[in-house]
Amino acid sequence: MTMTRAVVFDALKSRGADRAVVAFSGGGDEGGPDSITLFIGEEELSTLSLLGHNGETSKDAVDTDEELVDALSEPIFDEYHGFAGDFDVMGEVVWEIDGNTVKMVKDERASYEHSEAYL
Repeated sequence: MTMTRAVVFDALKSRGADRAVVAFSGGGDEGGPDSITLFIGEEELSTLSLLGHNGETSKDAVDTDEELVDALSEPIFDEYHGFAGDFDVMGEVVWEIDGNTVKMVKDERASYEHSEAYL
């Protein structure tokens, strides 16, 4: 079952966060989230474990909620699916509680394009 955006924002609020930043990279048939960090203001609250996503996890990751990780990562896979193609991309998806917005900032290295979009 996929979490709705409203449920994702509620989950972030319940953890005391005002935003989540999902760093990602990929291209050439591989890619996905690199890290997910929860913030309040400029302070890092926690890092969500990516175990099971890239087969790796940060040694500092203390929060494990696979359903939340999947929901926070969903915009990446909606945009890039399986990352198939002759390109490299890196960027961030920022989930902001203020306004309940989701914004992707990315740099692609095939078309050398930088773009920002609200999703």
